Amino acid sequence: MPRTLVLTLVLIAFSPTARANEPRPVDFRTDVIAALSRAGCNQGACHGSPNGKNGFRLSLRGFEPDVDLFTLTRGELGRRVDRARPENSLFLLKGTGSVPHQGGVRLKAGEPAYETLKRWVAEGCRDQGPTVLEKLEVSPENLRLTSDLPTKQITVRAHFKVSTIFGASRSVRDVTALAVFSVNTAGAATVSPGGLVAFNRTGDASILVRYLDQIRSARLQYVRTDPAFAFNSPPPANDIDRHVFAKQKELQVNPAPLATDEVFLRRVYLDTIGALPTADETRSFLDSKDPQKRAKLIDKLLDRDEYASFWALKWADVLRGSPTTISERGVHSFHRYLVRTIATDKPMDLFARELLTGLGNTLNKPAANFYRISRTPDESAEAFAQLFLGVRVQCAKCHNHPFESITQTDYYGLSAYFAHVQLKGAKFGLDDEIVYLQPGREVQHPTTRKRQDPIAFGNPAGELAPDADRREKLAEWLTKADNRYFAPSLVNRVWYHLLGRGIVEPVDDFRDTNPPSNPELLDALAKDFVKNGYRLKPLVRSILNSNTYQLASVGAPKQSEFAADPDRYFTKAAVRMLSAEQILDAISAATGVPETFKGYPPGTRAIELAEGGVNHPFLQAFSKPVRDATCECAREEDPSLPQMLHLLNNKGMLNKVTSPQSRLMTLVREKKETAALVEEIYLGTLSRRPNAAEVGIALRHIEKLGDRAKGLQDVQYALFNLGEFLLRH
Repeated sequence: MPRTLVLTLVLIAFSPTARANEPRPVDFRTDVIAALSRAGCNQGACHGSPNGKNGFRLSLRGFEPDVDLFTLTRGELGRRVDRARPENSLFLLKGTGSVPHQGGVRLKAGEPAYETLKRWVAEGCRDQGPTVLEKLEVSPENLRLTSDLPTKQITVRAHFKVSTIFGASRSVRDVTALAVFSVNTAGAATVSPGGLVAFNRTGDASILVRYLDQIRSARLQYVRTDPAFAFNSPPPANDIDRHVFAKQKELQVNPAPLATDEVFLRRVYLDTIGALPTADETRSFLDSKDPQKRAKLIDKLLDRDEYASFWALKWADVLRGSPTTISERGVHSFHRYLVRTIATDKPMDLFARELLTGLGNTLNKPAANFYRISRTPDESAEAFAQLFLGVRVQCAKCHNHPFESITQTDYYGLSAYFAHVQLKGAKFGLDDEIVYLQPGREVQHPTTRKRQDPIAFGNPAGELAPDADRREKLAEWLTKADNRYFAPSLVNRVWYHLLGRGIVEPVDDFRDTNPPSNPELLDALAKDFVKNGYRLKPLVRSILNSNTYQLASVGAPKQSEFAADPDRYFTKAAVRMLSAEQILDAISAATGVPETFKGYPPGTRAIELAEGGVNHPFLQAFSKPVRDATCECAREEDPSLPQMLHLLNNKGMLNKVTSPQSRLMTLVREKKETAALVEEIYLGTLSRRPNAAEVGIALRHIEKLGDRAKGLQDVQYALFNLGEFLLRH
């Protein structure tokens, strides 16, 4: 047969016209893998676990299709498929529950996933070859639903690149029936296996859409209009309030009123410097008639030494500075560096650059301690991503992230930036380790088995000389004004510390599928942060001066039955347990009897301690973290019964209250009126004056006891055990 005729026949066979009426053959890599994912067969809790289930193992989420093809067609001597009678294939019989299956019914005849798998077997279990999923398109990506339309169908289109003997071609097809859907916002909405979103109340919902190795999300909002709703908020004090109150109004939630001066005073002291105001400071603030007194107080607190110590403590916690990770001398050197950083309001982009590119003797170059804490390229990559990007990449070490578009290449691409970092000098008891670079060391990608080039979430490092410090490239990428992670993650972390909840929650879990509760607010804060040179003080000052921060923790009006969940939208101040250091320092300040810490000079406060796992019974009882995790979750924010019992029976606290050198006993010796002394106790302990009923109770107790000094001590000891003292509210 002439070659021209053969070529003509082949072209006709492959032409769109000739094949227009034929069903498209099932593609193993794009159809079968997707169908198995849709059924949940290759999830981590099922056959996608490292050891599989009952002798049947699939790759997690279908990330290794060659393995899955072999397992299905050749594993167990090929008994899992029946080409003559496809419906009798063992994996279909088990999936439909026709034969006993520990995983239950995962497939149903007639549904797209089942029919796709059955047709693939009927067509001979073929592997169509290299088809690349280039892009996943989700519609709608962002939509606000009206009151009369609480449902919306999500559609998914896949863009493929197909390689044939005639070259590459591209195709687009609807894969909604084989995509996997889930919703991240519990309570507000549900999503069906077919992608139908149904809202049951006003709120936001992020819908995760997964098809093969790509993940996208759609953000939907639904508002069921309440004709009777009337928004009532304090007047906006700045742009923060404008964004927060606009979101609340949109979702029909009303904020609480502003906090009283007493509540604001105590809160802003604890949140800014970690300490209580003195009785004299409390009295002066409460008696002031200056309409700007709150703003002026904020400025004063930001200039106090305690501000640097308190916020250095927060960074030391997440940077894991402890004698275990660094050494005894090293942790003190590192702590002093952190205090200087905060005290001078060093730009955070410069701070991040110093940590990332640190070299030299770690006692003299304390920023280099970052590499004593994260000693391997993988550990450095994980710490870097969580600290400065707010992204958890740990899942991608062994496989592509199951719930986010974070791949193994993203993980090992970050690790490659740290491949040359080495340490020496830790032998023979020395603790002044030296961080240096050793070119030639590289990271290997576990799947491709090839050297991994440095790349940060799709941004390659570019050309690098063999002896170049590739970390400089990473720092350059990180601190660009348009970096989508750095500024938002840092302002979100600060917001969390001041408001008790992140705009993205958890604070170190930035994902497309975990969107911010108020994107406009986060974007505005991040832009302002960059505009102000990445400095913390302007950011903290702006938040503290907002009426959002100054809302009360109680007294929010009853919400409409059609309102969104108010907890996500900062409608009132968060109530949470003070930290271990704050409680101990507050007791010491209120009694006037300082705590002593082994190895520290007299007068050292708990917030000034350099290390994490301090051998101190009170701090241990109240969960001071040992700093073994790069996470804000190490501190407990809810009181526990053992902690309350510890307070009630704490000999050290009782000794402070009864000490002859205490502030209370000094006042007793001055022979002031008993009622005045009760007021002093309240001012110095709860940062407010007692009401008439509280004064009456205290005076009756003292009179009944017949011992003024002991009665006053009982009053103060009782106040230390109140929720009002132990909680930030």
